[in-house]
Formats: sequence, C-alpha cells, structure tokens
Amino acid sequence: MGMVAEFKTKIEMAREMLDVLKGYFRVSRVVFDSWYWSEKLVTDNVVSELKSNRRLLRVESVQGTLEEVEGHLRVGDLPPGVYYADLTLGGQAITVKLLVREYKRDSGSHVKCLYTTDLSLSEEEIEEAWRMRWEIEELHRDVKALGLEDSSFWRRERLQGYLAIFTIMTNVVRELVGALNLRSVEAFLMFLNVI
Repeated sequence: MGMVAEFKTKIEMAREMLDVLKGYFRVSRVVFDSWYWSEKLVTDNVVSELKSNRRLLRVESVQGTLEEVEGHLRVGDLPPGVYYADLTLGGQAITVKLLVREYKRDSGSHVKCLYTTDLSLSEEEIEEAWRMRWEIEELHRDVKALGLEDSSFWRRERLQGYLAIFTIMTNVVRELVGALNLRSVEAFLMFLNVI
C-alpha cells in the first residue's frame, strides 16, 4: 500500500489536470462549476457559473449603461440580462462578461448566472458551453441511476471494456427514455418496474 505523498485541494488537482491536457490538446475553453472560483483556474477562456451571493465591484450592461456600485450589489440582485462586471479574484479585480438568465421549471423559476473571461463570446456561445458541461452532469446522474458507478479497475483492458459497455448502455437507455417520452433515467427505471 502506498502512502499519499502530498494533500492537494480539488482546485490544485484541477489545475494540474488542465496543465497536462494543454500539453496534449488545444484547449479552447474551460468550463467548470461555481466551486472552482480561484485565481489558479479562472484564466483565459473560462465559462462558469457564479454563486448568486458573489459581490460585484462594478457592473455595466452590454448596451453601455453604467451602474456605479459601492461593493454591496450581488450577482443575484441583477435582473436578467448581459453585463460586464468587475469581480475580485485573488486580490485583483477582473472583468467578466456576465449572463443572468431566468429559467422556468415545474417548481417555479430559477436564475442562472453564467460568466466568461472571454469578453468576445456571444450569449449563445456562453449558453452552449454551459449546456455541454451540464450534459456531463446528466451523464454522471444517469450512470449512478443505472448502478454503474461502483467499479474497480486494476487492468487497462478491464477499464476499456467497462467504458465501452458503459457508453453503449448509457446511450441505449437515453434513446429509450426519449422514445418512451420519459423525463429521466429514473423515470425509465420506474417504468421497467411497472412492466
């Protein structure tokens, strides 16, 4: 049994993974959730979500209307729209493009505050990057619902075989969910219990 040489935070591990990936791939954009707000990660071409309680130093609508802020306005206080906002990150102010959207759900409305460090991205590009990240979250949820998350891999061949089966099974189930007009994998599993 080996011992862990050094404790690393999830932000430090994410930074290391990004550095490795950038050595092998052209990384055009990094997308992550609001828990990763750190000067180690929020660099070029980031799309992420801000927590609604994040304080703004200054905010300006993309249309050019300036609103002076005395450090008390929070992201969640903004009405839906597109803004340029200054936020504190690691003791420095950075400017981000902020997209505040209200989404309707069965349980009511929900506000999502997305940002990018690439001020040239359109609203559609910001939302598309976030949608792609959300598909990964849904995949993890579906994997758990199907009971596929608890596997141990000691050999490369076993991992490759599992990933192939996992991908096929998840895609087939997702196709069935759509074909049966169900809302989720969980609903599909309940449907199976009925028949």
